[in-house]
Amino acid sequence: MRAGITVQERIRGCRMTRMGNEYDQAYGQPDYFGSSESPLLKRYAQHIPPGATVLDVGVGQGRNALPLARRGLRVTGLDTSETSIRQVQEAAVRERLSLQTLQTGFADFFPREPFQVVLCFGLLQMLPPDQGASLIHRLHGWTAPGGLLFLVAWHVDDPGFATCAQQWQRTGRRSFRSPDGERFRTYLGRQEVLEFFRGWNTIHHQEALGPVHRHGDGPEERHGEVELVAVRS
Repeated sequence: MRAGITVQERIRGCRMTRMGNEYDQAYGQPDYFGSSESPLLKRYAQHIPPGATVLDVGVGQGRNALPLARRGLRVTGLDTSETSIRQVQEAAVRERLSLQTLQTGFADFFPREPFQVVLCFGLLQMLPPDQGASLIHRLHGWTAPGGLLFLVAWHVDDPGFATCAQQWQRTGRRSFRSPDGERFRTYLGRQEVLEFFRGWNTIHHQEALGPVHRHGDGPEERHGEVELVAVRS
């Protein structure tokens, strides 16, 4: 542990470690979050410059990072899960792809320069308010001027919002902590994501119920999703 580390940093590090451990177990199942590239990414792929640098925050098992690297993009993937990083790196080496992986939380990532494309799918809703605000701030800094951001999060029309409001501890305006204290859920208000990225050129913005799906062999789920594709001014 480096000298001068704060209590807040220790707490944040413990949270990231727990999250990584949880996903280590989940990623024991193949294609836990699906095997195909995000439909949102496919729909707006024409906006991604050839050979662009890409940051995938929460790379998972590489469902988005690997297809982009196969198209000749230079991809960096972050994840706290050791299993995730190992699986993606093995695939990248096997296919000789330009894909770098780092086992780290987003708050401990300090790139030398911003990226032309940044992906953040399904992470914001897992964070408490302070970490969510930190992530949004970093997304601004990680995206180069003229660069492209793909963001997917949950909003208040999610079926789980009312359950959390009734049964979990409130930690923010729309943020909650589970009774065991191990998990967090944060839901965006309607149109709130546009305030977070005010001044950016919005290519796509949608708030609606997403498709019915399941993770691995788990039960069927459906979430209220915020989708944003925007260009940093």
